[in-house]
Amino acid sequence: MVYTFTLPSTAHLSFQSCIASSSHPSFPQSASTARHALRQALKNHKRLPRGAQQDAHLPSILSAINAYLPYLLAISKGLNSTPLDPNTAAPLQHVDITLRADIEPQWRATLTSSSVSSSTRALKSSSSSRIRGHGIDFEIAFVLTTMGYVLSGLAHSAVIRTLYHRTTPTPDQRTAAVQTATKYLLQASSVHSLLASMAPVSPTVRVPDLEPATQAALASLALAEATLLAVLKDDSYVAACIQARNPNDKDWMVRAPEIPKVRAHLFARLCIRAAEYADQAAAGLGAVGAEGKAAIDEELTRYVAVLGRVSRARACRFFGADAELAGKIGEGIAWLRAAKGALGLRGGSTSSSTDTAEAKSRGLSRLKQGWMERREERRMEKDAGSHRDHFEKGELGPGDSAGREEEGRVIEMLETKWVRMNDTINTQLIPPSADLLQNLPSGRDIHSPPAPYSIPSLGDDQLLHMRAPPEDEFAPVSDMDDSDEDPIGGAKETLGGFPERTDSAYY
Repeated sequence: MVYTFTLPSTAHLSFQSCIASSSHPSFPQSASTARHALRQALKNHKRLPRGAQQDAHLPSILSAINAYLPYLLAISKGLNSTPLDPNTAAPLQHVDITLRADIEPQWRATLTSSSVSSSTRALKSSSSSRIRGHGIDFEIAFVLTTMGYVLSGLAHSAVIRTLYHRTTPTPDQRTAAVQTATKYLLQASSVHSLLASMAPVSPTVRVPDLEPATQAALASLALAEATLLAVLKDDSYVAACIQARNPNDKDWMVRAPEIPKVRAHLFARLCIRAAEYADQAAAGLGAVGAEGKAAIDEELTRYVAVLGRVSRARACRFFGADAELAGKIGEGIAWLRAAKGALGLRGGSTSSSTDTAEAKSRGLSRLKQGWMERREERRMEKDAGSHRDHFEKGELGPGDSAGREEEGRVIEMLETKWVRMNDTINTQLIPPSADLLQNLPSGRDIHSPPAPYSIPSLGDDQLLHMRAPPEDEFAPVSDMDDSDEDPIGGAKETLGGFPERTDSAYY
């Protein structure tokens, strides 16, 4: 239930040809070296197969970004004649930067909608052209955006690779994975909040990925996902459902899965708050493409809409669990059917056999509603199928990244159990559930919105080292190759042949 962003790529940029520093002569070369490391990390990540290998490579990209960002901050402050640390007047904290030529970085946007189908999102970034920006702010904005994507990817990997492992995780392992993912999501929200507060980076070229509305929406999306993870940590119903369909789990031979009592009402309020965050994100993403301008990719906007539905459905499920714990199993079943209606599943709030509204819904209106529900299910199943491709054949997977498929399984499991109990033991009337979604209470926060991210500064040791003259290195020259598709490695060698002769002299 964490969105996996496609990471952008960038073209070659040498700071030696753009800037000079009289106080730190080695600074342009060091900045180019740090940027080259980030560019290579992004290229290597793109060449890896999607799934576990790319997830394992994300920490190296994050390390390259953390090493590169202080140089960008120093360039920005140096061009404005501002010391790195405004609280000290030490000469070492002032980097004199002179602009020799316009800084024109090129980045490939991955959230901008294009004619390419969303099912080929992995290929879109290689077929679309890069965007040429102007100024150091354009470079900072894209690097920070990439950082936010990487943090979301780390959160997704921490949750998915633990909850859907071949071995059923223990409660402590679940808690550790969710806490790690929550930490990454709050950091991602902080990064996007900083970008949302920045002025537009390029007045001549409009980049939907960097729009303040887009970044504010991504910050709200990260908060929605972090709020749902706080519920998932103690959601014993989801854990029992995952364990029941795990083909490698053998605990059922010893004991049945334990479903302890949960703080159902509190969890429901948290889920409602997550739905409110998702609505804010959907509104922000929709505003980016208003008035016929370039919009955000359909896959992300659809994910945000589904996440809001899942959040409301989960809130209804917990309200049902609260009613069932209080002995009102009939009301609990009504809440489950309201949850199915929120998810757009057949058999939802309008399909109860005791609901008088269904008895009156006949003819074309009922056929139209069933057709719309089936179309929605086919679309969600298509999205779930594309997500399953990231897992090996036969392995346990979440179904879809928004959690709709997993939530549907949990609701079906509880409804089957509670209806059987109600038919054989309690025999309570099931009230109408059509109006339950309209009467949901307000949400409740569990995470305070994080403060905007603060870019770190260069250390004193690094600044002192860059006071020396630049070394004669040729590493930045190897970054001139602008292709993202050619294989990694040096020149080809002929197997079984002699090494190529490099001079004409024999000794």
